[in-house]
This record gives sequence, C-alpha cells and structure tokens, in this order.
Amino acid sequence: MSESLSLKNCKDLVKLLLIIVFLLYLAYLIYKVITDIPTNSTGYAIVDELDAPDIEICSNSGSLILRCDFKWLDQTVTRINNCSDYIINEVVSLGAHRNACKTFKANKTIKYTDPNKSLNGLREIGFYFNIPNISAEEATSIGIASLSIQLTSPDFNPLLNPDQVISNMDKAVLSNLVLLWDFIAGMANYAAVVKFRTIAYKSILPNDANAIIGLAPKHHVTYYLESDAHYFPFNSNTTRLPNGTTSYFSVAAGSFIQEQTIEQRSYTVFSALAAVGGFSGILLGVYAFLFGKSIKPYGYVHSLFDSVPKFYTNTDDNINSRVALIEEYLQNFMHIKRDDEDKEV
Repeated sequence: MSESLSLKNCKDLVKLLLIIVFLLYLAYLIYKVITDIPTNSTGYAIVDELDAPDIEICSNSGSLILRCDFKWLDQTVTRINNCSDYIINEVVSLGAHRNACKTFKANKTIKYTDPNKSLNGLREIGFYFNIPNISAEEATSIGIASLSIQLTSPDFNPLLNPDQVISNMDKAVLSNLVLLWDFIAGMANYAAVVKFRTIAYKSILPNDANAIIGLAPKHHVTYYLESDAHYFPFNSNTTRLPNGTTSYFSVAAGSFIQEQTIEQRSYTVFSALAAVGGFSGILLGVYAFLFGKSIKPYGYVHSLFDSVPKFYTNTDDNINSRVALIEEYLQNFMHIKRDDEDKEV
C-alpha cells in the first residue's frame, strides 16, 4: 500500500526539521569547544621535601650579607661567611626602593624536609645583614631602615626571568610578587621569622592540542610561594650575632602540604562527539516514534560483494520472483532453508 502524498510530505518536513535541529546542536558544540574556558579543581599533595626558595634581598643603597646559617634537623649548624656559596655576585635593580638587589639561589641543592620523616634535611636558614648607610635607607621612607625581601620558587622566578611568563597565571603571579614586595622586611634591630608554603597551578595553554581533543593535557605548571612573617626585636645578648649585624631574618618551611590547582576543559572534541552521538540517537528515536522504522539487513559491505537482492515494485506479477530471491539469499548467506519447497506462494 503506497503512502499518501500528505503523509510523505509530513515525513519530509519532519526529516528537515530534525536535520536543522541536529546541525544547530552541532554548531553549538563546535562553538563551545572553540570558546571553552577551563574550570579549576583544587587538591592537596603531601610532600616529604621542599626546595629552598630563591630569595631577592633588596635595599636602596646596598647591604652586606655577613653570614648565613643552615640549621639542620639533627641540630647541627653550617655557617657560611658572606653566604658566598649561594649569593649571585651580580647586583640588579628591581624598581623603586630596590635599587640594589642580591639573589640567594641554591639551585635546588638544598631541601627542607618534614621533621616527622626519617630524613636529615634543612630546618631553617638564617641571614645576618649589615646596612652600611642607615641614613640613606631612611631618607625615602617614614619607617626605620629595612630590607625588602621576596621569596620565589626556584622553578619560576619571573622577577629575574621575564621570559618564563607564558600563561595568564604566570602574569598574575608576577603581578602578585610586585604588589607584595614590602610584605617581608628585614628591619634594623629586628629579627624576622618567615614561614612559607608552596602552591602549584597547572594551566592549560590555548594551543594544547591534547586538551582540545580530550586527551591528557600538557599542563604548564606555575609554582609560587605564600609567606607569613613575624618580627621580634633583638635582645640584649648580641654575642651570638656577627659583628656589625643590623638585621636578621630566617626562612623555614611552614607546611609540607602542597596546594595544587588544576585546570580542566569542560568541552573537548571527544565530549562533543559523544554528545552528538547521544543527541542523534534521540532524534532518530523521535522519528521512529512518529513514523516507525524500517529494517534493512544489508549494509555497504554486502553491496561490495553483490550480495544484496534486488527488489522491484510490489505487484502481483513479480511476487513469486521476489520470494525466490529472498529464499535464495536466506539459504546461501544465512543458511536458512524452508521445508515446504514445493508449496507455491
């Protein structure tokens, strides 16, 4: 029984509408993949060791590092005059009130270790300073003579290496370092006790093909430090200080729990394909509900081997030939043979 013209037109109209809906949804997914903004997930990792940070020590007119003491967990102390093994000789200018900066850099050869672990690592580094010209230091400030001290990760120091700034988080950390320059101060006749903790931010760069496709992204890791400082005036027992000491500060690990923030894409090529597959199934289900579904047990591979029977118009003249073709196919390819071969249809 042939379909009426109105039913055929209705089916064609529904097909067209479903195709338009499918294409609109596909365009929406493509747009979301292109404009995807990664979301953040924050976790914590417990580490046994922390690298000694890079330390920028700055003043207006220069300062002298008299000694640095490395205090270990086994209660021993290593004293190095002038801290000569770890201070970079070059003096650099890092902006206003930081005309003369020296850099302490251990190159990841010294590590703080968790005191609850059976490791003999670093407990604290102490620095003794002399400010030769206190008047010059106080000339441009309303406070007492002091040093500006900044801690940075040995893996990421944009103050000295601006070429390391790649991601938006790199730029944010650089801005944060500049804004917090005077947070740690080595003040005259005061001891500053500084504790730090490390934070790792794993960014997805815009051109990361793995992340766009849906594979494991190649994260760009930005390390930065958060510090807490407390100040105490010198006591009257100055015999423990090197001659000429004006100020002192110490640096120690404040936590061995490392905060890690990881960026994750919400839309990838793989997730879009999965969504397209699910959505197309819904559309086909709607069409099948409205108009039923046809069963075609032949695919493209059958056509390659000329194994698809040819059907003709459904008339009384060729019904027997059509049945014969179907029986031949069932017998040759599906091994199904009818029992009543002599019975005519």
